[in-house]
Amino acid sequence: MGVQPPNFSWVLPRRLAGLALPRLPAHYQFLLDQGVRHLVSLTERGPPHSDSCPGLTLHRLRIPDFCPPGPEQIDRFVKIVDEANARGEAVAVHCALGFGRTGTMLACYLVKERGLAAGDAIAEIRRLRPGSIETYEQEKAVFQFYQRTK
Repeated sequence: MGVQPPNFSWVLPRRLAGLALPRLPAHYQFLLDQGVRHLVSLTERGPPHSDSCPGLTLHRLRIPDFCPPGPEQIDRFVKIVDEANARGEAVAVHCALGFGRTGTMLACYLVKERGLAAGDAIAEIRRLRPGSIETYEQEKAVFQFYQRTK
């Protein structure tokens, strides 16, 4: 039986979720039960027990804590979500606590998917996941992504 991982929530229901670092095999089982087939890990070290769930594909995009993702990392993330969603598979993304790096990636995806302006995407992620996007550099990454996609 799965156990909900810390700070788990859907941003696009059954398509894209954010969470904190999964620590237990039951956390991966929960993700699988929710239809998540891809876990994007933004921490420098991989999540523990990630090999406990063969049905879940792990994607590693290493971003130092409190740092923003680079443009190529954001593009890679967007591509992972697009390709998974096209197959009807959901994606979950995590960092350590599920706020800074995770929120930044989630906001970028909303810019791409919903055509939101950067400020609106950040506000929406903060509404859905209070405390998200912690630094000015992380905010700036969303604005720069928005500029690049225009």
